[in-house]
Amino acid sequence: MQQVPNTIVDQHVHSNYSPDSKEALGDIVAHAVKLGKQAVVTTDHFDYDCKYFKKDVLIDMDSYEREVAELRQTYAIDIRKGIEVGYRKDYHEAINQYLGRYSYDLVLLSVHNNGVLDFAEEAYHNQPMDRMLEDYFSHVRDAVESMDNYDVVAHLDYVARYTKTMITASDYERCRTVLYDLLKAIIRKDKVLELNTTGLFRQGWIHPHAYLIEMYLDLGGKWFSLGSDAHRIDSIEQGFSQAIELLNSYHIHEVVQFRGRVPQLVTISG
Repeated sequence: MQQVPNTIVDQHVHSNYSPDSKEALGDIVAHAVKLGKQAVVTTDHFDYDCKYFKKDVLIDMDSYEREVAELRQTYAIDIRKGIEVGYRKDYHEAINQYLGRYSYDLVLLSVHNNGVLDFAEEAYHNQPMDRMLEDYFSHVRDAVESMDNYDVVAHLDYVARYTKTMITASDYERCRTVLYDLLKAIIRKDKVLELNTTGLFRQGWIHPHAYLIEMYLDLGGKWFSLGSDAHRIDSIEQGFSQAIELLNSYHIHEVVQFRGRVPQLVTISG
């Protein structure tokens, strides 16, 4: 991987091209410029048959690309184009066809629903923890194994945000087999695992849980990305100091960032 100067880019940010954010893309870019950032990227939602919003959530890519082109004429900053794909196996071909129509700097892979319920819905959480985690991680495993056109696996244990009781290491241990297959697939495909800092402000720990990070490292994983999952400007890079401290505690001193789908290593400590 290419080594680049120490400039952290938040690789999971939503603008008003996502239905759950009101932040204008131009304001996000202006904010990055004000902070002296060398680059900025947004990764807006792309989910066919989104169960949370009860509709297809498709980015207006034509408008998005026009606005990016205009902003590049206005601001002296590297404006990168990203997308967060919500995977469903029944939309596999449609997802790949859509991705093939446009160019991106970064593609995040997520799994938000099982075709019946969103993993955030209360009805999904009205089942035993073991059954719920097995179902959720089976869908993530299938996404990671089936898809090739992505760079980063986002918020690996997304479901943990919404459980009615706090998930513990013992809960993860009970579905170790599917987790083993999932993490081995990420490593085999040389994909990057996101540290998603939203968890700090929801359940008190960064996604994924330490149990999953340590399992990933034990299996030979080594590539991490930093993302805040920000839907507001004041949340961008929130929790990054804690994420860097966490990585350093595992003797990880570099993170992976993407430009033109090419991975770049950025040092996060001396």
